Amino acid sequence: MAMATRDATRTDLGTLRELLAAPGPFASVYFGLEARPERAEEAGARWRDLAARLAREGADAATVDALTARVMDALPGTGVLALFASHGEVRHAAELPGGHHGDVAEFAAVPHLLPLLEWRQEHPAHVVAVVDRTGADLLVHPEGGTEARRRTVQGTDDEILRTSGLPNMRFQHRAEDSWERNAKVVAAAVDEALAEVSASLLLVAGDVRARQYLTKHLPARVRRDVTVGHISGSRSADGSAAVRTSRTETEVARAGHARTAELLRTLEHELAPGGHAVEGVRATLDALAVGRVGTLTVTDDPRDQRTAWFGDSPAELAERRDDLPPDGGGEPHEGRLADVAVRAALLTGADVRVLEPGEPRTPAQGAGGICRYP
Repeated sequence: MAMATRDATRTDLGTLRELLAAPGPFASVYFGLEARPERAEEAGARWRDLAARLAREGADAATVDALTARVMDALPGTGVLALFASHGEVRHAAELPGGHHGDVAEFAAVPHLLPLLEWRQEHPAHVVAVVDRTGADLLVHPEGGTEARRRTVQGTDDEILRTSGLPNMRFQHRAEDSWERNAKVVAAAVDEALAEVSASLLLVAGDVRARQYLTKHLPARVRRDVTVGHISGSRSADGSAAVRTSRTETEVARAGHARTAELLRTLEHELAPGGHAVEGVRATLDALAVGRVGTLTVTDDPRDQRTAWFGDSPAELAERRDDLPPDGGGEPHEGRLADVAVRAALLTGADVRVLEPGEPRTPAQGAGGICRYP
């Protein structure tokens, strides 16, 4: 089995925690790269507007210059370019394929990670298997991965031709046996790939008979815990790749939304007396400050101008400055409430789920969390 070693994932939570540990304040930028070469002037004008906004909000010239160089280097492109910079240095950059947020530029005490986290949750870990009777091509996507890990699986048996007619029944059976043995090899590789990225979604394309054999030989764990979907396309160069990619994006986004809906149902259930959840700004910040929150749910509403205060330690967190611990080290900072809550969640090892304004079952005041303990 051949395996590509490049891993272009740039949205993993470990990387984002490293970003939060860098000295602020931060310039956060989301810039749409969908610009044809002949419209480069228009893209440049859009960027100049964002750069001017950052300067008005207090960003230093060196930081704006570093961002400008990175944006210009990325044009023309596709998707959305997410950039985070401070003190004249771009601390983190990620190109988000298929990103749909409009241009954003903010300069604040804490990075504005919510659009990136929302893109990440719409791209859950998954594996795409394009199969035929000789083997398969696998695309292995970690959660929030910006590029797949590509692998080729070759079956051990090459007797794949099946002839017709009663005198050839023996050869037909031998061919069927060969296809099934190859499918067993593919099934083992698929199981390994799913486990590698903790994926709960498998999308299968390719030869109908090969798909049937693959499904038959998937381990019981996969059949029990993994959603298996079927999409069109084949391993041959028949022009189906673009359609397969589009269908994959649709199915993956659907899985991400289903995961959010399930999480909100769990949150609603755990808000009952004796449950493991909190909601509302004060209760959520208090739980974050003591490291209770396992998964934070927070609404990303650009109109929401509420703020919160934080110190160097994740435990230094409060809705008002006067409520911060009196013995905190360093100068406290004020930031947008949702961004401050996300910072505390990531630094205490919690996951984050970003909600759209008005989403059903949204917790009170747009903030809540499922806790590790009551």
